[in-house]
Amino acid sequence: MLFLLIGFLSLFFLLSFFPGCQKPPSQDNFILITLDTQRADFISAYQPGKASTPHIDFLAQEGTLYENCYSVIPITLPSHASIFFSEPPYTMKNYNNGQAISPTRKRPSFVNIFHKNGYATAAFVSLGVLKSQFGLDEGFQEYQDDFPKGRWYLAAEEVNRHVFSWLDRNKEKKFFLWIHYSDPHDPYAPPTLPSDLKVFLNGEFLGEYCLNKYTTYEVPLKLKEGKNTLRFEVNNLYRDKSYAFQARFDELNIKDKEIGIQFSRGWLIQDEDSFFFSKEQSIIDLDCPSPGRQTVLSFRGRLLLPIQAVRELYRREVEYMDGEIGKLWERLRGANLFPKTHILMVGDHGEGLGEYLNQMGDPHIGHIHFLYDIYMKVPLIIYNPHAVKQGIRISSPVTLLDVGPTIMSTMGLKRLSHFQGRNLLRLGKEKEFTIYQETYTPEAVKDRFAILQFPWHLIFTPEEKAYELFDLKADPDEMENIFSGEPLSNKVVKLKKELDSFVREAMKEKKEIKIDNKTKEMLRTLGYIK
Repeated sequence: MLFLLIGFLSLFFLLSFFPGCQKPPSQDNFILITLDTQRADFISAYQPGKASTPHIDFLAQEGTLYENCYSVIPITLPSHASIFFSEPPYTMKNYNNGQAISPTRKRPSFVNIFHKNGYATAAFVSLGVLKSQFGLDEGFQEYQDDFPKGRWYLAAEEVNRHVFSWLDRNKEKKFFLWIHYSDPHDPYAPPTLPSDLKVFLNGEFLGEYCLNKYTTYEVPLKLKEGKNTLRFEVNNLYRDKSYAFQARFDELNIKDKEIGIQFSRGWLIQDEDSFFFSKEQSIIDLDCPSPGRQTVLSFRGRLLLPIQAVRELYRREVEYMDGEIGKLWERLRGANLFPKTHILMVGDHGEGLGEYLNQMGDPHIGHIHFLYDIYMKVPLIIYNPHAVKQGIRISSPVTLLDVGPTIMSTMGLKRLSHFQGRNLLRLGKEKEFTIYQETYTPEAVKDRFAILQFPWHLIFTPEEKAYELFDLKADPDEMENIFSGEPLSNKVVKLKKELDSFVREAMKEKKEIKIDNKTKEMLRTLGYIK
């Protein structure tokens, strides 16, 4: 009898150690939170100092943090597709934003299974590239993807308003909820950002605007006959006044085509009127053929920012989003949902903040083009309300492909046959787990592929026939390409063969990407294409 008791207690503590090992009650809920463009090192639970994120840290303290989670592609739509379908982009034939996911019964989203098992299902997305037309709405009864006129993104507080309303209506049901926050995504413009542009017509103040929010503004103009003067005053707090140009506009026009336009003072126009660079003060003269003419000035632009300002604004965006996540926690506590709600929080890809140079030799800001660690390493935190042990940290490498299988296992639902990821609740100590990564033209400047097997990260650019090799143990910031240095070890030679095989398969099967003009404009406003 004593041996039976000891055995039972041993099993209990073993199960308690692993997050989600306990079978959840049939009425448990699940919330998936994706943090768009969130670098792992800008969460203080991962690396203190770069940003303060107490509310995200709370989830890590109460749950399980995965120290080495990787995206498989640094592009928002296909990265999210890898979460919901547990397949990599090259097998799904989904390479870029704006490219709809091809539906197939052989590869359903795991959300379908929640829906079929009686869960209320809802999604709240904050970027236009995740609109329902692109195929991630499968299985969701409600899919909130409306955006204000003039922009294709929502701030976290706007997302929360929709989420809180839905929770008020559905808190008595069992549910699966996907919440997508994208504040760290370009444009880096927390809601508290002050106005940075004033516009005057014939000396009369028309209004002030925030260029850095990268919104399309439309300003009514009432013109007199003859010459009218538009004056722009840019207040760039982040750039020294000694620099001639302070802002860049990529849209600047008058809707009435009969009105003559002359950029009289303070402007530099490049690329056949594609970009308009403005000094601190700049003048546009408008020639109106008749009195009392009414038209609209339309413009969109952004401040010219030094790298340090970009990093500071990125940090502020992360911290603002963390504060809004804290309000979500308060809402869940107030509705008594925390004790019966599982939460998985994960990034879709990282972000470059000037650590590397782009093809023009300038510091690269953004993602898409490269496969270095800062673009691919993301946070992953899992909270299980029934787990006895908390604050677990797991160093084994994992990927976004593992999210779907883990969610299904957590909720006691059957694994889908097409899943390529692993169940992280049964993760073994794999010594040589291999991660494949990819990014594709036309959004990326060049197709690139990588294989990651600790400590080696090997990247290949087929167009250049160029390899880059990094030792993540000796060079975690990936600043020294050692591919052409010492003779390659047998292990690296083996990895190169595996990578070459992966590239041949992916490129052989790649399909042409077609994007309509409206989608192109949306991608342009979000900074994905120029």
